[in-house]
Amino acid sequence: MNNPIPQPTPTSTDLAVFLSYVLWGCTAVGIAGMIYGAATLYRSRMSGNEARTAPQICAGGLFIAIAATAVRALLLSVSTGEATDLPAAAPAPSAMVDAAPDAPTDWTPLVWIFVALVLALALATYLITRTRSHLVDRRNAKKALEADYAAAHAVYSEVADAYAAYLADPYSIFVRPLLDDLTEPRTATFIDAFAAMNDARPEHVPDTHERVQAFAVAAQKARTAWRSADLYARSVGLRVTSVDGHRTVRRIRSALGIALDTSATGQERETALRTVEELAAGIVTIPERIYDNAKKAIETSTRKQLTS
Repeated sequence: MNNPIPQPTPTSTDLAVFLSYVLWGCTAVGIAGMIYGAATLYRSRMSGNEARTAPQICAGGLFIAIAATAVRALLLSVSTGEATDLPAAAPAPSAMVDAAPDAPTDWTPLVWIFVALVLALALATYLITRTRSHLVDRRNAKKALEADYAAAHAVYSEVADAYAAYLADPYSIFVRPLLDDLTEPRTATFIDAFAAMNDARPEHVPDTHERVQAFAVAAQKARTAWRSADLYARSVGLRVTSVDGHRTVRRIRSALGIALDTSATGQERETALRTVEELAAGIVTIPERIYDNAKKAIETSTRKQLTS
């Protein structure tokens, strides 16, 4: 009667091989989690969206991979120690003993080299993307700052040019004299707003949005105040209603024209300027700047006549 062939029983070495494969699977899952988290973070940075779970996925995958590798290294060391501590057994008949299974190959160094390369690539990609995003944001912020400054400066130029045109026109006092009357509330409000706008105006494009915003607000207030004061001054005018008053205003304008006429002699211009002073009393207040400009022109004309 033939003896039955004994069936092999599971050994600790077989269990170690099985657990090694399981731990390899855990390591692969951890690496896949790191790659997925890094890819999610990269896509979120490129699209400008927010990926709150991507860092947690990367950290979780790294933890799983490290833990699985550590447990596998400990398991291999224990199984190897047990194998070396076993007493030498008598050689079994070759016909009844299968060949001992080979120890599993240790791929840990290669795996961690791969993980290091993946992490380095992900870190480099993240840093490049972040740097590029910062550069683009800074360039866009600078363009927006320049555009805001240009818009605010355009409002400033509008107000400054309009006020300068009024000051340069000596005949504007016959149309809107209240713009020289600081007792008029609208005029006083504009003068204060104009001064505040000049104080807030930077010479060049500033570095901060706050300064541009302050300049823009001041310029808008000055434009609003100017339009209000100018419109009211035009609507009021000289407040002359009588026929004699209008006749006197025409004489003042005529005399002022002679005083400012560069072709008239110095004596003629001086006489005309005195006429303006006499006729304007009680009807219109001639600003000092007009008198000063006329007197300087008369002095210049007189000196030329004396030296010619």
